[in-house]
Amino acid sequence: MNRENIALWEILDPTDSGLIEAQRLYETTQAIAERIPWAWIARAPSRRQSWRPGQWSPHLLLAALQHGKNIDPPAGFIHGAHVPGYGGYVCYLGVDPTARKSGMGTRLFEQMFRVMTVDAGFEGVPLPFVIWESRRPADDAPKSAWNLWSARMRLFAKVGGLWIDGVTFHSPDHSDPSETVPLQLFLRPFDLPASAFDAPKLREIVAGLQVQVYGNSPGDPLFDATLPMGCKPRLRSALDADRVLVA
Repeated sequence: MNRENIALWEILDPTDSGLIEAQRLYETTQAIAERIPWAWIARAPSRRQSWRPGQWSPHLLLAALQHGKNIDPPAGFIHGAHVPGYGGYVCYLGVDPTARKSGMGTRLFEQMFRVMTVDAGFEGVPLPFVIWESRRPADDAPKSAWNLWSARMRLFAKVGGLWIDGVTFHSPDHSDPSETVPLQLFLRPFDLPASAFDAPKLREIVAGLQVQVYGNSPGDPLFDATLPMGCKPRLRSALDADRVLVA
């Protein structure tokens, strides 16, 4: 599908009915173990209205197929934030199955990158990178799950995302506090070249994600499981994450 047939917009009004559609997409495209309370995401429009440089800058973007002047109901969303002193963080991306292969995921990523670049510009700082997570299927997952993972890796590669190999990021299981969710990390370099992200730099970035986004410090089980002694992360093609068995 022609990318010009995709409409994009940001929800900036907390009374916008688009929040209802965004919640529907969130709850139907995201695994329950990985879903934070919807109320946390729904605060994004209010926080945008009062945002000032130095604060987290959250964004909630919607996408829909467009036919001339007619726009369908939203079929995709992306939620993320510019984190001062860190970089960009994409929290969630979801596209309804009816709109997959339309280029919608690519457009949502690219637009989020643009708004994060603007956020950094208002701060007067560079945007060194944007980082995000994705959960790899279990080895015994059905073929459909692996096909979806493969499509996701192609999308990540298309938008310039690189896989942080050598790290399994441990996050809380939001459906069962006694469990954790193992995630793979992906990074899109911006104002730093890919060559700048050596093992020490990547360890710093992964640690920053645990500390600044998840609120975990060294000594916390999630932090320590993510960055064990001797961990040497490296950047690889996102496509390699599809082919390599992750320990």
